[in-house]
Amino acid sequence: MKFLSSSTQNVSFISASGGTGKTKISLMLAYYLRQMKQDKKVLFMDLDPTAGASLSVFSEEEYEKHINDKKTLSEALDKYITHRTSIRPEDVIVQARIGNMFVDFIIPGEELVEVVNKLWSGSGVAGTRFKKALESFIPFNKYSYVIIDNAPFFDPRYTALSLHISHKIVIPIRPSLVDLKRTIKLYSWLKDETEASEGSKNLINYIYAVFNHVPPHPKQIEHVFVENFLQGKTLNPSSSISSKQYTYLLIRSQQLKNDGVKFINTYMEVSADVERFPLSGKLPDKAEKFIEQVAYKLNLI
Repeated sequence: MKFLSSSTQNVSFISASGGTGKTKISLMLAYYLRQMKQDKKVLFMDLDPTAGASLSVFSEEEYEKHINDKKTLSEALDKYITHRTSIRPEDVIVQARIGNMFVDFIIPGEELVEVVNKLWSGSGVAGTRFKKALESFIPFNKYSYVIIDNAPFFDPRYTALSLHISHKIVIPIRPSLVDLKRTIKLYSWLKDETEASEGSKNLINYIYAVFNHVPPHPKQIEHVFVENFLQGKTLNPSSSISSKQYTYLLIRSQQLKNDGVKFINTYMEVSADVERFPLSGKLPDKAEKFIEQVAYKLNLI
């Protein structure tokens, strides 16, 4: 696949379910990279029409001002698709404060759903048109990292679009049977989508999963399962934990791994400190090692 810039690392966060912590982790990674690599530029793209990431980092007044000034992805895409209007980077890229760091930021805009409908109803492959549009008004070669937060998979079109602009895909997963089964279906769809998209066949080799919202109690089955699975261990037969539930989780996770998903060897526990980020000002201590391991596994540091 021909990427937007050979010097830029584009990482998309997707999920099969809502509430997996996808937006939180993507914001934390953008913060961490900006903090650790202060000589490198970071761009965060909010590709979720509900604007969860945008509303996390902007005050209500800031967000409304950017909307009223039409500095949004939906406005830029609509001008490009409908009128082939020339768009300047400053017409769509704004600055956002994530914690105590500033990054360049793209807000989805109130009309993104309608604009995406136009992309998919037009002639040609929607993902290719999306990629060409972004290349026309985003100077990707200025950035070392582009972090993309997607809508959950209940509308797969956003995930499909992000495939065309990503070097790596990250799927946060809660350690539950529901999340694992949904993620297996998502991964199956991703394989079909990349095989059907010209030039995208190798992208499926760059999909990673990371466990999130793991209960902190070391005797809870989800906690025990995640630790053992990431360390390649099996459940001790003498354990009081339900072996049936554990086995279901193991089988589903192993199915993803066998299909080619790379599991990042770390996990995020449920934590009130994490939930307060980015308002807390800096990356919580419990999250820093987690994000460091994610960045390392993705070869971003």
